[in-house]
Amino acid sequence: MAGLSETAAFEPRPRRRQAKSALREQIMNAAAELFAAEGYDSVSMRKIAKRIGYTPMSIYLHFEDKADLLDCVCEQAFSELYRRHERVDAEISDPVERLKAGMRTFIDFALRNPSYYRAAFIRKGDAMPRRDRIRARTAALKRQQVAAFLGARASEEEIELATQVVMVAENGVATLLTANPQRWAEPETLIAAVTKTIANGLRAQ
Repeated sequence: MAGLSETAAFEPRPRRRQAKSALREQIMNAAAELFAAEGYDSVSMRKIAKRIGYTPMSIYLHFEDKADLLDCVCEQAFSELYRRHERVDAEISDPVERLKAGMRTFIDFALRNPSYYRAAFIRKGDAMPRRDRIRARTAALKRQQVAAFLGARASEEEIELATQVVMVAENGVATLLTANPQRWAEPETLIAAVTKTIANGLRAQ
């Protein structure tokens, strides 16, 4: 079995845990890249194993199956988005600037982690409980940012629609910039223009 040796049994436990964690991350990175590039159905555990130079059995020591692996990849992506939005809420008090910063945070994540971004939004029939739990929490943070921006007089329907507008806008920019960055304006300029336009448009309604 890959990675196993007689000396491994005598390694200090922290070192073994670090090695195990590093391999798990390596598997997830490779899976995210392949899922994003080729689609979920076209990727096998064998193909992922070949990408990282291990046997498929090594992957099964960390993940139950391909569906579990994708679920963990998506959980990782949304967990990072959640942490970034928490920092935005903690560091920015002005509702307008917080809304725009939240959109920039989402787009920046996609640009820095394009494979995880694309993999996180793969649609398939199997349940994805890990992803759905953290995605719901992340969406709730986004909704809170929008609600604070609109103010106390906004109805639930207005908050929901505005949240969807924000999500559509940030996903649109993220998708286009990750797919073909040369086609569009300089990213920082485009992101600033879109966030400003969305904020102005929502405030005008």
